[in-house]
Amino acid sequence: MKNIALYMYLIVLGGACSVKGNDKEMLSKAFEYAGSNANELKEVLEHYSKAPGDSLKLQAATFLIGNMPGKGYVKYTAVNDCGAYTEDIFTRGAIGVDSINKQKKKIEDSLRCGVIRFTSPAFMPDAKVISAQQLIEDIDYAFKAWKLPWAKNLTFDQFKEYILPYRVQSEPLQKWRKTIFEDSKWMFDKIGNITDRIKIASIVNDSLKVSYHYAHDGINYFPGTFTLKQLQCTQGGRCEDLNMLLGYLLRAIGIPTATEFTSYWGNSNYGGHSWLSVLDTTGKFVPMNSVYDNPVRDSLPFKGAHLAKAYRNTYNIEGVENYGADPFVCYYDITKEYMNVADYKFDLTSPISSKVFLGVLNGEFWKPLDMKTIKKKDRITFPNMATGVLYAPIVVTDDQNKSVKTVGRPFLVSKDGSIQYFEAKKELLSEVAFDISQLSESLYKKKCQVVYWDNIMQHWLPAGAPQQLNDNPKALQRMHIKKYFTFTQIPNGGIYRLIDSEKVQDDKSWGRPFVFDVKEGAYIDY
Repeated sequence: MKNIALYMYLIVLGGACSVKGNDKEMLSKAFEYAGSNANELKEVLEHYSKAPGDSLKLQAATFLIGNMPGKGYVKYTAVNDCGAYTEDIFTRGAIGVDSINKQKKKIEDSLRCGVIRFTSPAFMPDAKVISAQQLIEDIDYAFKAWKLPWAKNLTFDQFKEYILPYRVQSEPLQKWRKTIFEDSKWMFDKIGNITDRIKIASIVNDSLKVSYHYAHDGINYFPGTFTLKQLQCTQGGRCEDLNMLLGYLLRAIGIPTATEFTSYWGNSNYGGHSWLSVLDTTGKFVPMNSVYDNPVRDSLPFKGAHLAKAYRNTYNIEGVENYGADPFVCYYDITKEYMNVADYKFDLTSPISSKVFLGVLNGEFWKPLDMKTIKKKDRITFPNMATGVLYAPIVVTDDQNKSVKTVGRPFLVSKDGSIQYFEAKKELLSEVAFDISQLSESLYKKKCQVVYWDNIMQHWLPAGAPQQLNDNPKALQRMHIKKYFTFTQIPNGGIYRLIDSEKVQDDKSWGRPFVFDVKEGAYIDY
């Protein structure tokens, strides 16, 4: 997920949120935050104050405006070596990421000003720019959607949180709801007499799969989130872009949706992810991957990727410490809704001035997971950690979460919630046997080196002699054959990785860590 770095920045600002408070005080703060645009916000409230029949719409407007501070998006400026480039390279007629990239190259060649790049991020607050007309239109059409058969039984609080909000995540501010609602006949034709929200979400998601797909590396020069118009041109985007598209369609027709995310996978080197979930009539949320995996009750759509922590975004920002911080996101921990969880207690052996996080191995080093902690004297409790994940207590040593240091022994939370610690013993050497079918196919016919995590050096150190892998892991996996790759003279009791000894590793090529799982009686990758 491209914006995971931004998510971690927001985590430091945000924290979790409560849902109760004084509307008058929140509106006062919102008007102050909006500055010269406060009159637009007040006009919305005045509009819905005129008729007694609009009392619910007035409450809805109060909710949106009171919780608007900090909502917005990050805008980037297109520049080349000659200065600013003002045209939108994504909406000049080319369709598809490949075509747009070819078009971008032609523009760059013709201008002879170097590569077009996107810089100077600037936060654009909704409260300072949104018009009364846009907000009124959005509220009116949200109420139209609430009257549809599958939405009419939603409580007002559910409606406010999962249909009413005019944005899905941190995409640019756009007018979308009226256009989609008035052009929704094609969706209603496909839906027919179905009223099951999960089935409806699947039907709409299926309709997008023909034209849209996940695209990341091809557009990595653009750090922002697309507009709807840009995404219609690229026909491909990151998870945030696809969430926007599907989220708009579903909310426009009254399907209650939330955005959820994990900052870092617990068993992957590919950062994190964000997805949509649909509020079912049972009161449970059912997750789905926009444009890919439809929602299926009581299942996760992540195809082997394992959550360590999961969060749900909420529009409500009331009660948080950094009210009105730019940018600002509000979320709460939902890990136990989807995973078996356990609590972990960490005793401080010496004073630590920095916040202690739990980290997961995602890429070369440990990455911080944000979670509420409970601190009593010298003991920190980390609640609701997903089981079956390798963790380490860490502190972040820079402002961008790129440099961390472990402050305790790494440990595995087994599926039954028990804890197993790891610390390489250099004085006690033994052999390590890896199940070849669990290894990356990229190691096939490569000279492989075992490395182990040294908690003192804070790095991966080599051990034993390199050996060539002569069996194809994918072939063994396909044939369900177990065969082991054994190395000797390895420090006992550690966390190990197997890497290409002749290649400089990047985050994605480090492979997954292996530990000896006492419950399984074997070396297992996590």
